[in-house]
Amino acid sequence: MYIKEYEDIYESSNYEKLSYSEQIKLKTQVVHEHYKKLNYLSVKPFIENPQPKNYRHKVILSATNIQNKIKLGLFVENTKTIKPTLNNDMHDKEINRVFETVEKVLQKYKILAYDVKNPRGIMKHIFMRKSFKDQTILICFVTQGYLLPNVKNIIKDIVSIHPNVVTVTQNIHFRNTPIVLEDKEKILYGSGYIFDEILGFRFRLSTKSFYQINPRQMLNLYAKALELANIQPTDIVLDCYSGIGTMSILFASKAKKVIAVENNPSSVQDAKYNQRLNKIQNIEFVLDDATNYMNKSTQKMDILVMDPPRSGSTPEFLDAVLKLKPRKVVYVSCDIETQVRDIKQLLSVYHIKEVIPIDMFSDTKHIELVTLLELK
Repeated sequence: MYIKEYEDIYESSNYEKLSYSEQIKLKTQVVHEHYKKLNYLSVKPFIENPQPKNYRHKVILSATNIQNKIKLGLFVENTKTIKPTLNNDMHDKEINRVFETVEKVLQKYKILAYDVKNPRGIMKHIFMRKSFKDQTILICFVTQGYLLPNVKNIIKDIVSIHPNVVTVTQNIHFRNTPIVLEDKEKILYGSGYIFDEILGFRFRLSTKSFYQINPRQMLNLYAKALELANIQPTDIVLDCYSGIGTMSILFASKAKKVIAVENNPSSVQDAKYNQRLNKIQNIEFVLDDATNYMNKSTQKMDILVMDPPRSGSTPEFLDAVLKLKPRKVVYVSCDIETQVRDIKQLLSVYHIKEVIPIDMFSDTKHIELVTLLELK
């Protein structure tokens, strides 16, 4: 079963068969067609990917058994079939090499993939995340149950070949589920975290941290969001879907105050750590549903920043924005269909000031956008 929220466990689309210039041309047409529905015809040119290949710094491979040996790969889209794949052109080259080592080491210690029909199987997925700044790597073994024989030797063998693998965790499943990361997790090696840097600010990243997968374009995205917001020293900024506080911390460097609202407790915990790490005082992190927070807030907001999941926002959230009426809305999105759908609801009070598409996901159909709305 294909699950939109977990698209990084699937093979890439037919876009990879196109030249990069053809991809940008096709994506430009898609953006213009969607924004034409909102009578907006002044979309800016794409910010192109400076490295269209080997750009992904977060990768998930799934496990299968072939001739009684574990193999790692990606699901074929719209199927339950895993195609063994260790050298994907979208994945960071070093991550590809580490996956090669991981597969060999798992085979050495006779670790098998979990299969409902094979009670000996353990491994479901392998997750990897690499810091762009520090070049360190986090590995997470996703297993069915706690058992992971020879895990100390497995880690020792991997780290001896790849010393920048600085931490290893285990995410533990107790049910059959297409969800990759469940709640239960333990640290097997290192701290359970790696660190990265955005525009001079440091961030601690765990397995579950929401963090852009393309670090080069991430820097371009956040720099452009800051530019569009044009924050003044007297501005109060509301950051909805604030995650681990990346945009909150960046915006706080310009604003009088940032109120960051997130409903995931572990993300709020990470965000508060990142606030202390960067010695930022003017952020208030709130554990709450963003819609609920806006509906009960009496605070005047000058700028609202939103970066919802691919499924977009909700009508209730957008109604709350219309009641709150911040001077500007900066809408960051990884799905043009849901972004245009949401913006349509806001156009009774706002007008579109600027739309900038960013090629965050080369070789796929997906488009990142940052759109600025201003009160009429």
